[in-house]
Parts: sequence; C-alpha cells; structure tokens
Amino acid sequence: MPERNDAPIAVDDRGVMIGSSEAEAALVGGLADEPRLAAPKRNVVAVLLIALGVGFGTLMPALVALPIVIARVSPESKDVVLGAVLGVQAFLGMALAPFFGALSDRTTSRFGMRRPGIAIGGASIVVGLLILGLATTVPMIFLGTFFMAIGSSISGASSFAVVPDSFPDRTRGRILGFKALTGTLAGLTASIIGPMLLDNQLMLFGVGAGVLAVCYLIAVPLLKDRYLDPADVPRQPRLATAFAGYKFNPRSAPDFSWVFVSRFVFTLGIAFSTSFAVYFLTDQLRVSEAELPPLIALNSIISLAGTAVGTLIGAFLADKVPSRKMMVMVCSLLMGAGALTAAFSTSVPVFFIGTTMITISIGLFIPTDGSLVMSVLPGGNKHAAKFMAIIGIADQLPRSVGAAIAPAVIAIGALTALGGYPVLYIAGGIAAIVGGLVVRMVRGVR
Repeated sequence: MPERNDAPIAVDDRGVMIGSSEAEAALVGGLADEPRLAAPKRNVVAVLLIALGVGFGTLMPALVALPIVIARVSPESKDVVLGAVLGVQAFLGMALAPFFGALSDRTTSRFGMRRPGIAIGGASIVVGLLILGLATTVPMIFLGTFFMAIGSSISGASSFAVVPDSFPDRTRGRILGFKALTGTLAGLTASIIGPMLLDNQLMLFGVGAGVLAVCYLIAVPLLKDRYLDPADVPRQPRLATAFAGYKFNPRSAPDFSWVFVSRFVFTLGIAFSTSFAVYFLTDQLRVSEAELPPLIALNSIISLAGTAVGTLIGAFLADKVPSRKMMVMVCSLLMGAGALTAAFSTSVPVFFIGTTMITISIGLFIPTDGSLVMSVLPGGNKHAAKFMAIIGIADQLPRSVGAAIAPAVIAIGALTALGGYPVLYIAGGIAAIVGGLVVRMVRGVR
C-alpha cells in the first residue's frame, strides 16, 4: 500500500499543493510568489512513466497489432471491422472521460484523489491487451478493445489532472512537452518492436501490457497525490456527482470555452493536413507504387522527428514567453504556411518541406496550448480532472469529424483546377489559422 503523507498539505487557490513552511506563510498572509511544491521531482518521474506505459501499451495495437490480428480473424471484412473497432474505441474514450474525470475530482480515498483512477485504469488496459492477445474471434477483439477504452478513460481522466494538481504555471510547459515527447518515443519504439512480434499474437499485445504494468507499478506509489476531505464533497449520490462531469455552461467560463474552440478548430486542421499524405503522393504527385515504400518511411520519420523537435522547443518556450496566446498564434501561422506549401507543391521535396513545417507546428502547439488550458481551468483546480477531460474532447472529436468530412472536401476540390487533395490541405491550413485567431478572444491570461 502506498505510504500516505499525513502532514498538513495546504492548497493554493488553484489547488496546487504547498509544503509545510509555505503553508504557514500562506495561512498568515499569503505568498507573494507561486508556492514551491512538496515533491515535484517525484511527480515528474511519475508523469513520464505513465506517459511511457500508456504510449507503449496503447500505440502498439493501433500502429501495428490490431490491423494484423483483424486481418487474420476476419480477412473478408477486415476494413469494416478495423474501422468499427477504432470508432468504438475513440467514441468510448471521448464519451466517458468527463464522467471519470468528475469521479476523480470527488475521490476521497485514503490513497489520494488520482492514484485510484490511474491504477484501476491501468489494470483495465492490461486486461484488454491480454484479451486481444488471445482473441480468435471478432467479439473477443471488441471485448478487448472495450476494456482498453474504459481503462484509458479512467486512467487518463486522473493522470491528466496530475499536472495542474502538482506543478506551478511556470513549469507546466516543460512538463507537458517532455510528457508528449515520452509518448512519441514510446510510439516509435512500439512501431519498431511490433513488426518483430507478428508471428506471436500473445507477445504482440503482451509486451505492451508488461511495459505498461511495470511503469504503473512504479509510478503509482511514487506519485505524491492530493487528498480530498469527504466534508468537501457534495452530499449527493456518487453517480449523480459523476454525471455532473457533462454539465458545463460555456458562458460561465468564457476563457476556457474560447480555448476549447481554438483547440477544436486547430485539431481539425491537423486532421486535414496529416491523414492523406500517402494519397497526395500517389494521386497528386504521381509517385509510383515502386517509389512509394521508402517515401512512406521518410514521411513517418519526418512526422516523428518534426513533432519531437517542436515539442522540445515548445516545452521551454511555453514557460518563457510573455504571452502563450501569441505562441498559439505563431503555431497556427506556421502550420498554415506548411499546409499551403504542401498544397501547392509540385515535387516530393517541396511537399516534405511543407509536412516538416506542419509537424514542427504541432509539436510547438502541444505544450503551449496545454499550459494555456491549465491556466484557464474553471474554479482553479477544484474540478481539474473534469475540465481536462472536457478539453480532451476538443482534441479527439475533430479527428473523427475531419475523417468523416474529408472525402466531401476532396470531392469538392476535385471539381476545381487545384484538385481534391490540395484543397484539403488548404482547408487544413485555413482551419489552423482560424484556431490561432480564436485564442485572441481569451481575456483572463496572456
């Protein structure tokens, strides 16, 4: 059982823990500067371990394992089954996150507010991975996917709140940047190891389950968690308070609402500008099938490297620049320029210059926008998990919407002199720029 620290932990008006000496000062008359945290190094390690475990455990199925296993189990309808599985997984993750976020904000366990959700969610993901490793039928694949989606929602709702719980505003950009980079590297490693295990289905999923389990077994006890007094929890049934996770009046928190809209529109631009690179190469630039494989590999390397470089730069700039809103606008302009460069490219090198600009802008956006979100959470940190889950919808829903409406955009573009795929990239660039402009409506923070 994780050791509980029973020493008094004061919490500032944003819900951030402060140590004993700082707590005394806060009780006397407040602190002029942001409080120092009780154990930031422990929580940094815990956050990165969770990102590593989730990245490795969930990205290997998505990138490598699921398409292969579904093709073996249902070769005649593999496309339909894969689409349905990924759709169900995305829907459950998006729909249930606010519910589990509200539960996390009301957790009064002796183990803390966030530890229980992280541990239970991690266990559910492991169960789902093992079911998939043993799956020989389509229903078993859906069952394993269900456990993974539920686990990801529970764990994510709690773990996403750890950053605003534990770290002051001046360091969140770096934490978010390195967290994103850790997830990217985990996905890269999974994409390398996965193909080596294609002949052993149980190992294909079991390795990810093992890595996730080890990371969580270290991270959960290591995490210095918040504790919620039961007296501070609303006196109503637990499920009723959890369903409050879906209640949000945009007018009550205009800054948060504008950041939500900004991220939604920017992410729609990402969906348009990153999902159809292969078809742009073959249909627009007339790359032959023989030339395509190395270009696909190069595009993957550019995507990972560009995102990693952008994330590293953004991790430090987000905590240094005087205005994160301005940084978001810079990201949107860079992505717009990259999308337009790709759209009007007439050669493969120019197209890859455009995609490099796009991926760097995405990397810059992740820590910058994440820090901005945490600075406008309604009610400080009282409902951090709920609102972090809600903002997650602005990241997930536009990817689904983008995939659904992209064919219509391509069809309309095909009627023009530019062609379908260039028009799609132009639409992505415009969406990114609009997303950057919307953030100007935020008034409470810079």
